[in-house]
Amino acid sequence: MKKILLFIFTLSLFVSSANSQIKKGSIFLGGDIGGSTQKTKTDGVTSDKQSGINISPVIGKAIKDNLVLGINAGINLYKDENTTNTNSYSAGVFLRKYKNIGTSGFYIFVQGGLNGAYYTQKRNVAPSPISNETKIIFVGLSAYPGISYAISRKLHLETGFNNLLLLNYRNEKRETGDPVISTQKTNAFNISSSLNNATSSLYLGFRLLIGK
Repeated sequence: MKKILLFIFTLSLFVSSANSQIKKGSIFLGGDIGGSTQKTKTDGVTSDKQSGINISPVIGKAIKDNLVLGINAGINLYKDENTTNTNSYSAGVFLRKYKNIGTSGFYIFVQGGLNGAYYTQKRNVAPSPISNETKIIFVGLSAYPGISYAISRKLHLETGFNNLLLLNYRNEKRETGDPVISTQKTNAFNISSSLNNATSSLYLGFRLLIGK
């Protein structure tokens, strides 16, 4: 009996996903959250502790069927208690185009966007008071493909190669105290692709569709 109920439930999800559409006017919500912690022990004594958290919310609206315009943001905080603190903050706008794969509930999509990010890293060279600090501002255009599956009319799971193509401008300022503070500034334009490092750019996420 339980197997029959499970089969009926699974079938109902498939049927609803097969008929799901991303209709004009739908609200597009989603994001990712993650964290990590690591301890290093030497002779049974904790010698180093590292922790990090990242949050990436997304909101948008379908301006046409299967076409979403939206904004995204990101916060990434990382701390190594002995040496390094790294924080980054980002925001951007994006346009995403979906294409149904028959009536399977699967979609392929292409997303392009304009993004900006502010990155800071401060490194203390213990036990001396010397510290190194780096501040970077990024502005860039990005594009990547992905695939999405409609579990229901309102919930999609997706994966893709984030920032597969990237064109960006970087302004970097680095200050080093050794012991006199010296400053190094760098401005650069970069064009890059993660094709040669696809595994690290692969992501998993979810999206909610509300209102239509």
